[in-house]
Amino acid sequence: MLYSLWGDWVTATGNPEKPDELFGCMLDAGDALQCANFVFLHGYYRAAMAELRVALELVMIGAYGNLRPNDPDYVVWKTVGSELGFTRFRKRMHGMLRGDHCKWLVADEEFPDKTFRQLCNFTHSRPNSSDGALWQSNGPVYAHEAVMLTFFTTVSVYAICYLLVRIARPGFALPPNSRILFEEDWVPNREGIAKAFEQLYGECAAVRPR
Repeated sequence: MLYSLWGDWVTATGNPEKPDELFGCMLDAGDALQCANFVFLHGYYRAAMAELRVALELVMIGAYGNLRPNDPDYVVWKTVGSELGFTRFRKRMHGMLRGDHCKWLVADEEFPDKTFRQLCNFTHSRPNSSDGALWQSNGPVYAHEAVMLTFFTTVSVYAICYLLVRIARPGFALPPNSRILFEEDWVPNREGIAKAFEQLYGECAAVRPR
């Protein structure tokens, strides 16, 4: 499933002949998502979660850039580098969006904000999010709880990213095979994801019959 989601992401990135501000960020996010799959399958769960953070941050920044391509701070990030990242651009996006443009999705304490902060724990290898804590061992081993955590977090990141993409590209069409992200009741943050999907894509996020 994760390989299929990554393949969909590659096709969704956009037209390389007519790239928008989001294109490059989605392309690099695709590399991070592919890397996350690779290290996940090799038992490096913390590293996979850290790559998911990279992907989510890039899509947030790219989405903001699509909406405000001439913002001086975005231009600095794009051209010479800056320390502005997910949280700063999320807050700025929240300040500029209208209420009917899913403004609530990028508010403090909503699930995209919480997901990013959770991923930061693994990037910084905090004590309860280190390799040793995930493995309960001193090497890359199969650890069921860590596998489930990484899998569900990966699915959640894909869903959040597609919501951000739709904010930045109002005419964006979700790849058909990735609809599973919005049609399964086991996807994390199901209620919020379904609400945002219905508002942004104008479709009902009906649960698939089993």
